[in-house]
Amino acid sequence: MNTLITNSDKFYWHQYIPFYETFFENRSFTNIAELGILEGESVRWLMQRFPNSNIYAADILDQQSTWPVDQRVKYYQLDQASRPALADFFNQAAYDLVIEDGSHKPQHQVNCLVEAMPCLNTNGIYILEDIQTSMNQSQGNALTVLLAIDHFHGIDQVVTEEIAEYIAVLSLLTAEEVYNLSKLIKKTSFYRRTRLPYRCYNCGSQVYNFSNLRCVCGVEIFSPTDSMTCVIEKQ
Repeated sequence: MNTLITNSDKFYWHQYIPFYETFFENRSFTNIAELGILEGESVRWLMQRFPNSNIYAADILDQQSTWPVDQRVKYYQLDQASRPALADFFNQAAYDLVIEDGSHKPQHQVNCLVEAMPCLNTNGIYILEDIQTSMNQSQGNALTVLLAIDHFHGIDQVVTEEIAEYIAVLSLLTAEEVYNLSKLIKKTSFYRRTRLPYRCYNCGSQVYNFSNLRCVCGVEIFSPTDSMTCVIEKQ
């Protein structure tokens, strides 16, 4: 297994990448955006996986020494709390793939989703990682809205403006935002890890206390707030 893949927690902890590959097969992407860079492992993976793509990577931090440097990669500093900053970032190109792996705060997930979806090309893919952080919140959010839209798609019912208003009750999204998203989304696919991670993100161990499903360092392996992602395909 290529180390550029295995070094990313998208693979060794969350195990997202095999799921993503079912959507990437036989596809090429001209412009890719990723929000949330951490130490740059995901950018390295994208550089290798899509050798002909331009990568626009954004983080709240200034460019770090651990981030890979390549003529195909451009780095931007922005705060996901700022809708105008996100709009400027997403409007600079027409994207085929967007991966949102930033702060994981529900409001930030909403901001990115609403601002990015109109900037995706037809049949483009938006990936909202670690969406489990929006579970059990006091307000509706990106997760609840995506689940609702998926529900109505599943029962072959069009999301009307009236239904959008109902979905938006007590939500971080307005009824207009819900309605607009419903028109842009062709399909949503959710994934949650159900296997043991290949290694612990905290201590690197590959040996666990199997009876209580914790790492030897104490990290809970199947926390209810861990390892859930959503792939959204645009109309």
